[in-house]
Amino acid sequence: MRNILRAAWVIGMLGVLVFLLHRDGVAQQEPQAPMPPNLFTVQKLTDKLVIIAPSGPDMSNVGGNIGVFITDEGVLVVDDNYYRQRRNGQTVEMAEAVVAEIKKLTNRPIRFVINTHHHGDHAGGNPVFAKFATIYAQNNVRARLVSGYQNAVKSAPGAVAKAEQEVAGAANDQQRMAQAQEQLATARMNLQAAQSFDPLQAAPTVTYDGELIFHIGGEEIHLYHPSRAHTDGDSLVYFKTANIALWGDAFANNWVPVIDAGAGGSSLEWLQFIDRGIQLVGENATMVPGHGAIAKASDVRRLRLYFTNLQDNVRKAIAAGKTREQAIDEITVPAYAGLPGGAARIRMNVAAVYDELRATR
Repeated sequence: MRNILRAAWVIGMLGVLVFLLHRDGVAQQEPQAPMPPNLFTVQKLTDKLVIIAPSGPDMSNVGGNIGVFITDEGVLVVDDNYYRQRRNGQTVEMAEAVVAEIKKLTNRPIRFVINTHHHGDHAGGNPVFAKFATIYAQNNVRARLVSGYQNAVKSAPGAVAKAEQEVAGAANDQQRMAQAQEQLATARMNLQAAQSFDPLQAAPTVTYDGELIFHIGGEEIHLYHPSRAHTDGDSLVYFKTANIALWGDAFANNWVPVIDAGAGGSSLEWLQFIDRGIQLVGENATMVPGHGAIAKASDVRRLRLYFTNLQDNVRKAIAAGKTREQAIDEITVPAYAGLPGGAARIRMNVAAVYDELRATR
């Protein structure tokens, strides 16, 4: 399971590399197919604040919800999706598509971007947005982005070689060959991007620790970092006047959450994040998850219950002398198994909780 978690981290960082910018001197990319329709749905929460929600057949791999706050002083964006992504056998310029979607809403310039954390489905579009906007995030996000990209650059050539081997070994299996060819196309895209990437270009240029406040467009926008949760750099973004809170992946609604222990995530401190977060924004705030539908405080508390139940079951397994692998195989959460992320992600969460609880004994 440690190998699975390690592989998941590498795959995640390689996925982030799809946002990297092409430069002169790098081999020309494959011709781009037309932008597929219906990449997003738009939900208006107030006259100034809308949510751009990615859509697609595989909702576990379409990127996070995006907040767009439109003012006379310019546009503030909360999260910017992937840069580039493989979808249905073609390469999609996701960040450019987000910019195009925003331009449908307003002709005001995009001036500010907030990364709720460092993962590519929320911060992958940074290089596009950094051309015209200042990027803000919690302190740990900058370091995670830079070091993660550097590590992924080292891994990209190996991913291509492995994919090429898979293609060579799939010659007599049509289904396996199709999967291997897509894997190879993705790996080559990531490698090409990695060869032209300066990590500092995508990193936030303004960071904060516990709290940061914007005063713009008649709003008071608070960035809170109560504790570790999904990662060690999560931000809760609260529009005080509108009474709307954007949680990033510290709250996923009807999704299996991810404890990214490799990036400082903590199931124990996640409970503190939820409790303190609700206290800061209030019971009646509209809760916007990183993934999933608009929600309310009771939905956030349901996620809290997921973690407390998982922790209780893992504690019982440890007390009964169960090994880590036994706990992973035996503990599940049936109500979540059919949600995006599914049983595989639950297994990863069990492993992370087991390690954390053993470390605190």
